[in-house]
Amino acid sequence: MSKNKLRNDAGLTLVEILIGIVITTLIMGALYTSYNVVNKTYSQVSEKANISKTSRDLVSMLMRDIRMAGFKFYVGTHDKKKYALKTQSCNGGDGLSLPTQSYFTFNNGYTDENDSHNPVVIRSRTLGNSKITHNSPENLSPPLLPQVTTPWSQSTLTPDQKKILSTDLCCDQIEIVYEDFNINHASQPFKKYRITYFAEKTGDGDDPRYGAFKSMEMWDQPKIEDCTWPDTPTGLGWVTDEINVETGERICPECVKRELIRDYVVDMEFIPFDQYGVIIKSETSGEYPRPIPQLGDQTIRERLYDIRGVDIRLTFRTKEKFFSRVSSSKRKPKELLSDRNQSNTNTTNNQTDVTGNTNNMEDLFLRDSVIVSVNTRNIGKGSF
Repeated sequence: MSKNKLRNDAGLTLVEILIGIVITTLIMGALYTSYNVVNKTYSQVSEKANISKTSRDLVSMLMRDIRMAGFKFYVGTHDKKKYALKTQSCNGGDGLSLPTQSYFTFNNGYTDENDSHNPVVIRSRTLGNSKITHNSPENLSPPLLPQVTTPWSQSTLTPDQKKILSTDLCCDQIEIVYEDFNINHASQPFKKYRITYFAEKTGDGDDPRYGAFKSMEMWDQPKIEDCTWPDTPTGLGWVTDEINVETGERICPECVKRELIRDYVVDMEFIPFDQYGVIIKSETSGEYPRPIPQLGDQTIRERLYDIRGVDIRLTFRTKEKFFSRVSSSKRKPKELLSDRNQSNTNTTNNQTDVTGNTNNMEDLFLRDSVIVSVNTRNIGKGSF
């Protein structure tokens, strides 16, 4: 009897063991679910914070360069004396006298925008670092490109031409020119830089997207021989990675031709406005002021020096999918112009952005926009 009683009291029954396993499994599942929720929340917060941080970095770069647009360097007496000491071999030991302002030849870009020295030039809906858009005279020689209102399905445009002509999500291009000075560069102490921010397609077929790029060029116009300042164009013009044949070194070590500064860009929009806060835009061509006369509007270029500020809108998306399901409400990015993204709802023309989405953004990515206005401090009204 004692053995049977001991056998009945010791250990657990099979049912009790199964109940314990089920309870343990439920607890582990709850802990795992809680971990996943916390981890996902942390990842989402990190993704959103990363968008905010990188957008601030890019905005800071743009603000700094736009504020520098049109800056001219004026040489003071101290720099003139210092440079004369560095060039005592000239003028019988008196040294070469620095001009008060740069001696650079100004090119208004009227015949070739690649040579433009204008402080701020904005090219709307232009991918890449090209200086040509669909309203430029270069594109008006036969056969004429169809107008924007022409349905793409009835045209023979290439995808790149469609991209240039459409009102797609991305992107505007902004070109900024300003002067600088480096007394240690004896051959060319005056500097003139041209900064261009533009967008290009990045990624692959599985993850198509845009990236924001930056190029930096320098105007090459050195002095003639050792003791003469040039009064006509010399040198190579705008340079990036060109080599000085005499020294074998880069003419502009600080210049870059195509540097990716931010990936996962949805749109970059730049809008110039005048001293009254009115957008400077052609009523006929729809373009902002540019050096070359625009299709149907020969006078908008005259307002290049009326620009007193630039409205900037940058829209980014997360690298990874942010939402767990597609929202029933439409996720449309913020925009400055009401018709900015209208092409992506125009199913007649079959226009979509590079990601294949409509402007309603029916996918799982988070998009965030930053909007800021920047004043141009060095641009005044004048002829050129």
